[in-house]
Amino acid sequence: MSLSNIRYYFKEGFSNLWHNRVMTIASISSVIAALFMLGIFSAMILNVDNIVSQIESQIEIRAFLKDDLSEENIKLLDAGIKSVEGIKEVTYESKEQALENFKKQLGDRSDLLAGLEGDNPMPASFIIKTTSPQVIESVVNAIKGMEGIDQVRYGKDIVEKILNLTYVIRIISLVLIVILIIISVVIIYNTIRITVYARRREITIMRYVGATDWFIRWPFIIEGAVLGFAGTIAALAILRISYSYAVEYLTRSFFVFGLLPASVVIDNIFLMLLSIGLIIGIMGSTLSIHRFLKV
Repeated sequence: MSLSNIRYYFKEGFSNLWHNRVMTIASISSVIAALFMLGIFSAMILNVDNIVSQIESQIEIRAFLKDDLSEENIKLLDAGIKSVEGIKEVTYESKEQALENFKKQLGDRSDLLAGLEGDNPMPASFIIKTTSPQVIESVVNAIKGMEGIDQVRYGKDIVEKILNLTYVIRIISLVLIVILIIISVVIIYNTIRITVYARRREITIMRYVGATDWFIRWPFIIEGAVLGFAGTIAALAILRISYSYAVEYLTRSFFVFGLLPASVVIDNIFLMLLSIGLIIGIMGSTLSIHRFLKV
């Protein structure tokens, strides 16, 4: 492919976009609409995943100790727990700290615990956080058999519900993203096909005068790439602005969990949307023009 041909392809591609600007605007609008919807849903999925991760990070195991343990035994037990695979963090809570924390939880009614300092009924414990909820069961089983552990609690029902919810959310998210991508492809492909169909006579004439298939095809490929790129950038800009306003409103109003900032969301979906936009634009043009290259 010579340099003069490349210049011709780009010149012809951009010239066609301008001369057929009504259809160009329609095509770019379709790309924007399709990718904006995909971007919004992707942002929702990222935030749901982030919220689930926040909930998962708050799940902890509490291993209560027997009352007669010495300081040396507690240190050995601490080392033994930390050696268990899947543990991220271990915090020791003494009997005195446990009582103080219980008083804080009671708030104005903490006076109910007055006088217990001398005969503290609260057990010392290790507060354990794991690398993921999936390893909690195995960690609990490993800790239960250790010498000096009285009992282990971790909210088994809650953990199981969160794991099931996480699995369902991620499967549904994957299916919906695939469906949205297919819908986006169909919308954009049909719009570009209309653009190509409006110029079918021009394509036929070029074919009759001896132009090769690729000579005719390249300007359309460039057009498709430009349409996909322009639509993607516009969709991302609109998504960033609208998402920023939505996050500000939800955070200020009532939302408990922290939502991901716009910059993080855009960074995560930028390459995906840009790739989809370019691929759809190029494929849409290539597939649409194929039927008109047969004379």
